[in-house]
Amino acid sequence: MQESKKDIKSNATYSEIRADDLEWPKHRSQEYWEYRKKWSEYPEKMKVPEFPLCLDIETTNICNLQCTMCSRTIQIEDGTYSDIGTMPMDVYKKMIDEGSKYKLPSIKLNYLGEPLADKYIIERIRYAKEKGVIDVMFNTNASLLDEETAHQLLDAGLDSIYFSVDGISAETFNKIRIGTNYETVLKNIKNFMKIKNDGDYKHVQTRVSMTVLPGMEKEMEEFAKFWLPIVGQVGYGEWVDARGKGTKIEVSNATVTTNYDYNPDFVCAQPFQRMFIMWDGVCTPCCPDVARKYVTGNVNNSSVKEIWDGPEYQRMRSAQTSGNYFNIDICKECYIPQAKYNTKV
Repeated sequence: MQESKKDIKSNATYSEIRADDLEWPKHRSQEYWEYRKKWSEYPEKMKVPEFPLCLDIETTNICNLQCTMCSRTIQIEDGTYSDIGTMPMDVYKKMIDEGSKYKLPSIKLNYLGEPLADKYIIERIRYAKEKGVIDVMFNTNASLLDEETAHQLLDAGLDSIYFSVDGISAETFNKIRIGTNYETVLKNIKNFMKIKNDGDYKHVQTRVSMTVLPGMEKEMEEFAKFWLPIVGQVGYGEWVDARGKGTKIEVSNATVTTNYDYNPDFVCAQPFQRMFIMWDGVCTPCCPDVARKYVTGNVNNSSVKEIWDGPEYQRMRSAQTSGNYFNIDICKECYIPQAKYNTKV
């Protein structure tokens, strides 16, 4: 397949600032950097890896917070959220064992839930590292990150941890992140960083990110000034109304209903990089599909490899590479083709 000149977007709603002399990249292996090169190059070349480069495994969809902008919160309010549960260890180990045969380089242990609400999270990290996964990571709201948990995570082999903190002030934060408070989260992150920096964990990547809600743009600079010296990386997620806009547009002489304008040059990177697996085994191709509208399979019935090579993935990739992504319902409703941010990290 020929290389694309199209608008390939991977981290399309995300931008990042990094400290000038980060420590963790100096302590990553050659295999890690080879994987990161593939992460960028495969979508650009529209090349499909033999196995996903990352499994985004929702080990639980339980969360202790009700953040105002979160798709999970909105679904719960609308009565559309899926059953709540935690992935059994045997299902998890089956996926990791399969991945090890294909040298699976990375896993991310969260999706709609809070990973620290999963009682097996330490065991899951340790098992993945034993099976050769290079980069084990997750996002966390940090409200459950006490000192004992911090020690356990680092000792188990966690490679990257991303803290979600919305706002630079307690007033802003406490209005958004319902169920915790700014002081607790700030203390937990600072304690984690002290434990990391005092121990032999130089390879561990840390980052604090905020969702830039309307009116919060003015806080971005102050947010970076505060957090950058503490964690080394600061990220900004573009806020998108999860309820969508609902408009009709003309595309290729046909009228289609979409939440966003059609971008004729857009190609999504995610079907060439990763697979999302819900706690109950349901698989979807991308992070925006929180409502499970495009199910590609279920790991309780099929292997990851069978799903990755299966007809639903083939159909989605074909639609992306041919410029017909609007033929896929979840793609024509997606905000990523119109995202303002497109910083590769």
